Amino acid sequence: MRTKYKIVFLGDPSVGKTTLISQFTNKEADENYHPTIGIDFTYLRVNLQGKDVRLQLWDTAGQERYNSIIPNYTRKSFAAVIVFDLKHLSSFDNIDHWIKDLVLINDPDRLIKIVIVGNKKDLMDEREREEIKIKAVEKAKEYDGKYIETCAMKYADIRELVDHVNDLVIQDCSGNNEEENEDVVEIQAQKGRGCCPM
Repeated sequence: MRTKYKIVFLGDPSVGKTTLISQFTNKEADENYHPTIGIDFTYLRVNLQGKDVRLQLWDTAGQERYNSIIPNYTRKSFAAVIVFDLKHLSSFDNIDHWIKDLVLINDPDRLIKIVIVGNKKDLMDEREREEIKIKAVEKAKEYDGKYIETCAMKYADIRELVDHVNDLVIQDCSGNNEEENEDVVEIQAQKGRGCCPM
């Protein structure tokens, strides 16, 4: 049975990927936030329905100059979380780029689970978000994925994302998947930072 799950977070700069990961792992925003340089990772040990698993969460820089290295880190991921900023729709327009060019390039059989996240929902009212939501839900369907809205500043507002990722892992565990994720890095420290410098 697989016990390690590699999950990559992708998206344009400043859409909230790092804060989402901080909330996911620590249930709080990182007060010492700084832009991700290259690739960063952290891991979380969880017990899901009696099964101990490790979620390894990869944080990727959104700047274009890092695009050439990102496919090396999306390889053999279990899931990809594609984040966009609800207030800046250019980041939504780039979703296809993040998925097709940086995720599916290593996954022609489309085995990677896709989750599209519209972040910073607290900056818009529900009526403003509705039109975007319709488009985002359709976009997620194109990749057999799911669309979720979040506010990364509050753990309560990312619970749907946490629960969905956990559900995907539970489903995989229930399928008795015996293939280990070979590209999940074995690490002793809890967190690595800036492993790919400028």
